Amino acid sequence: MIKKTLISISCLIVLLSGCVQTETIEDIQIIESIGYDSADDKKYELTLATVMFSPSEGGIIKSETVSDANFTGYGAAWNAQRETPKPTAAGKMMVALFGKDLAENGVDEILDGLKRHSTIGRMVDFCVIEGEAKELLEGEYPLGQTVSRYLKELLEHHKKGNLPSTNFHEFMYKYYSKGQDPFMPLIQKEEDKIKLKGLALFKDDQYVDSIPADKLLIFKMLYEDINIGTYQASLENPDGYAAIEAVESTVKYRIKKGMTKPEIQISVNIKANINEVVSSIKLENASDEKNLENSLEKDLTENGLQMIKHFQKEGIDPLGIGDRVRSKTRGWESTKWQELYPHASVGLNVSLDILETGITE
Repeated sequence: MIKKTLISISCLIVLLSGCVQTETIEDIQIIESIGYDSADDKKYELTLATVMFSPSEGGIIKSETVSDANFTGYGAAWNAQRETPKPTAAGKMMVALFGKDLAENGVDEILDGLKRHSTIGRMVDFCVIEGEAKELLEGEYPLGQTVSRYLKELLEHHKKGNLPSTNFHEFMYKYYSKGQDPFMPLIQKEEDKIKLKGLALFKDDQYVDSIPADKLLIFKMLYEDINIGTYQASLENPDGYAAIEAVESTVKYRIKKGMTKPEIQISVNIKANINEVVSSIKLENASDEKNLENSLEKDLTENGLQMIKHFQKEGIDPLGIGDRVRSKTRGWESTKWQELYPHASVGLNVSLDILETGITE
């Protein structure tokens, strides 16, 4: 774990923003993203992705990354700034990235600094990257965007679909809650593209597990209501696959015996359109449609229960089941719940209603 002497990133932000109050925008470098990686000798490496505006050149945006490895945020920032031709300011931060190795060792000291400084907006996105944050931030990407804007738009796009709601504020709320564990998007750099790989799951401040991208809808339907999402289901009787688009989904938790022998019943109601079916099923009549609904419900239920049981086995609670029990149970105790959670009885009922099957002859 990063040393406690890693004096908060708040020192970094004070350093970065302390003397730019009277500067005009063309006289500063604006920090859009910060990346953190592990480094040798118990140091960590800080990378700043900055942009500069040039009104004299028609408002052209120029981007630059600077980095340094040190024991503290102050030391890393100070050395990194020796490479910048202009003062830096952190008022437009979009994303904070954590390299996989660092995230596995723990991010507590970094979070302690980020939460203390008012210039860091609560809507900043957190991400874990498979690899190093520095490599991603130094890359060049298509569409003429800065890496920060490209990554921010990618995350916002997926939040409208299968990615559950998450940002700085929501991560910190879960981090300090006694009845749930936090998560971040998990991303990967592939040449000149950035790809959403799934969801990084945390236990306390350490990255311990992940959900692959093709299972994100399963997690999201258990976690929160859905406006839109996509999923490829495996069918039985007859065998095959179906691609669905969920247009509405609601989830409810019913809880009994919360602090004795917990019984949690989860009900998910989904309305969906069928985009494609690869199967011998013809969907020529109401019976075919009902069989397809049953097959889809079975796939969603089995995958959902498998996911929940895995969480219980690993002792992590990204769904916030403990927090849901706490809100409906008198005398809820964190320590006791930790003992009860792995053995809690959890049932899942998924009801799916097919709205459209597409245009057929």
